[in-house]
Amino acid sequence: MEWDESAEGALETLCRMVPETIRELARAAAHDESEAVASERGAASVAVNDVVRGWIRTTPPEQRDSLVAIIEGIGLEPEDYADELESGEGWEEEPEDSGM
Repeated sequence: MEWDESAEGALETLCRMVPETIRELARAAAHDESEAVASERGAASVAVNDVVRGWIRTTPPEQRDSLVAIIEGIGLEPEDYADELESGEGWEEEPEDSGM
């Protein structure tokens, strides 16, 4: 899938905020999820909004509150992503060990 130049820049900016030891893993997960978001909306290329939504989806729900300042820091409005920030989509509780 094609990527807008601004989308690539947004992904790189977000990745720089992740510790270097897990940066490539975070980048790969966000890259794939961003493409999934773009595909869901029927787009031919990934845009900045797709990257932000992909990044949110790859962030555990309990850590998403910290993304508000990050979204503002890259010049976007967190309100545009309220549904994603409040969603637990893609994240399920770990099953409890049944002891078997």
